[in-house]
Amino acid sequence: MARIRDWGEARGWRGYDPYDGLNSPLTPVLSLGTAVGRRLLTQAVKLAPLNVRPLLGIRPALNAKAVALVASAYARLWAAKRDRAALAEAERWLTWLVENGSAEDGGLAWGYHFDVQTRFFFYGRDTPNTIATSFAAQALLDGCALLEDPSWREPAARAAAFLERQMLVEDGERCFFRYVPHDTKLIHNANLLACAVLARAAAVADAPVDRERVVRATETSLAGQRPDGSWPYAEGPGQDWVDNFHTGYVLEALATCLYLVPEALPRLEQGVRYWEEHLFETDGRPRYDANSAPPLDSHCYAQAIETWLAVAPWRPDALVRAERLAVLLVEDMLAPAGYVYFRRGRHWRHRVPFVRWSTAPSFRALAALQLRTGT
Repeated sequence: MARIRDWGEARGWRGYDPYDGLNSPLTPVLSLGTAVGRRLLTQAVKLAPLNVRPLLGIRPALNAKAVALVASAYARLWAAKRDRAALAEAERWLTWLVENGSAEDGGLAWGYHFDVQTRFFFYGRDTPNTIATSFAAQALLDGCALLEDPSWREPAARAAAFLERQMLVEDGERCFFRYVPHDTKLIHNANLLACAVLARAAAVADAPVDRERVVRATETSLAGQRPDGSWPYAEGPGQDWVDNFHTGYVLEALATCLYLVPEALPRLEQGVRYWEEHLFETDGRPRYDANSAPPLDSHCYAQAIETWLAVAPWRPDALVRAERLAVLLVEDMLAPAGYVYFRRGRHWRHRVPFVRWSTAPSFRALAALQLRTGT
């Protein structure tokens, strides 16, 4: 973990992202100004075995979600070791989040530093989204809980307020939190990550949360769980895939939501059984999805550590599994330079250093394990 920290601090945690291809000033030409062209450009830059970003004019940058992950990691290191340098870094990056969030109806929100074109929708650079906002809010809540600093309560409550006021969709008798403004798709990991923020904000920051709505939104995703215990990525045609790290998000968030929805525990346990049985190799390495072996993805390692730690109160073997994954993460994915590889195949590694996707999540997960074990 020290090598990861040194690598990130040497760069001020600026870096590339798998999906930053549309930051190229050549995008209008290379994409032909079309949605299909933007998708193709994004994927070509993401999957290129060599880093073509400098040739395309794409520069390393700060990403709000990456900053949130880093801030949480430093807060955990302070709580684990009383590392005063980590405390200073946690305060620095939490301050950055507050100063670089967008004010939305009295709330605080964050997005990505690049345009995003998916097969389902487009949203522009810095458009607030539930994923980035949820991780930033959790970092601020870590500031409250782990740094024991009440000054982070107000911005954490403002982030929770944004999710509740701007991202909650009322759809007949059910409600859920959407991914981006003005969209009405039910994406289960986004919905439950927002629910987890509001549940924890009520407990840690004394935020004025509408608990009944949070319970209803949690129940919406519980209703979307399949009989085998899995969750599709989202509701609707073409969105029914199941992968490791999104399932990990769902399970970790649901573990937090048990504070408000304790009756969801059997569903959480069923989900953990599916995740364990279908999304890992026999040696403990995480599969990307139930049907794939290599390439292995570093984000799956990091999120699996976080998820096992979240469900440890109900799984006696969870800590051992998290420790085993940490060993595998370092063995399989840590570059000698200190960053974390994106992906690894049987005979190759994708060596472009990504911060939001690979290095920052790994730093945060290893810090969480250190906090839990005290080592």
